[in-house]
Amino acid sequence: MHADRAVGGGDWCEAFAIDDERIAISIGDVCGHGIEKMSIMEALRDRLHDALEDGRSPVDALEEANRFLRAYDADENATAIVALLDVGRRSLTFVNAGHPPPLLAGPYGATYLEFPSSDVPLGVRAMIQPTTHVVSIAASTLIVLYTDGVSEHERDPLTGSAQLYAAAVAAHGLPASPSAVFLQQRMSLTGTNRDDAAILTVRMPHAPIQRQRGGGPRRSRETARVRA
Repeated sequence: MHADRAVGGGDWCEAFAIDDERIAISIGDVCGHGIEKMSIMEALRDRLHDALEDGRSPVDALEEANRFLRAYDADENATAIVALLDVGRRSLTFVNAGHPPPLLAGPYGATYLEFPSSDVPLGVRAMIQPTTHVVSIAASTLIVLYTDGVSEHERDPLTGSAQLYAAAVAAHGLPASPSAVFLQQRMSLTGTNRDDAAILTVRMPHAPIQRQRGGGPRRSRETARVRA
């Protein structure tokens, strides 16, 4: 498994191995932007991490994050995707709380994983019932998760989505390059931006995850920061 990240401000993204075949993934965006959102962002990210590391499902993790956010600040809200990538079964299981849809890029183009029903963001309701989506993923497919600071960085969602689509197809053809950094550059997110932005890319491997000596999972280390 190879994961790359580009993150900033109130946005987060994380990928880590649970075992030899499953990778836990989360990405999210706290309402607003800037350095003042970092504390709530870090708390939400850590809640999701702990729940997934304890073996809880993406639905359970998202519900736990919603309860935490409501208790922390009833006026705060955030969008998020929580997922499990199973490299043995070649599948992605995910739940979405009002977040931009994942993007899959392969040799024949790309696809946004959009569904008719849209789950509400975290913090909007006291109780949420996220819908679980399970999608088959072919080997070498590039999975792109991102926040709206990426797809709407020019305040034009349709154009931004088309640009991200084209950039993801190009990134898929460059497996040796850090995909998130490539997308960051293609989307012109390397300077001062109007909003925080985060990109997480994971490429479906051809073999199970390699673990470090001592049994610890190998984590993503390549990070580029993007600030609004």
